[in-house]
Amino acid sequence: MAEFEMESWFVLDGKEKQHDEAMRNWLSWVRSHRELFKEWKSVRYFVKHVAGTDSERHFLIWEYNSLADYEAYKKRRKNYEGPYAEYKKVDPYYMDLFDHTRMGLEFWQDKERDLWIE
Repeated sequence: MAEFEMESWFVLDGKEKQHDEAMRNWLSWVRSHRELFKEWKSVRYFVKHVAGTDSERHFLIWEYNSLADYEAYKKRRKNYEGPYAEYKKVDPYYMDLFDHTRMGLEFWQDKERDLWIE
């Protein structure tokens, strides 16, 4: 059963352009350093539309094969040492672009995946 880590946030007012550039840079950096993220089965990025007060909430969803894979990755990256020091430099989370008071974090498990239409 897969595990999904879902992080959500709103962009700080006036930081939309910098945020969009930072997210593109982060996604590109992660893609070109895939060996650092072997536990990530996938990463997907979304923005909510037509959702009332939740409109324009951004989401990143990481897919892991298991909770053990999630924990192994978090343990290895924990203090941003070694190659993860470079990762932290491109992570928009640390660039004063997110409203950290309105962030969300959830974990999901897939259900009936053999019946999904993909």
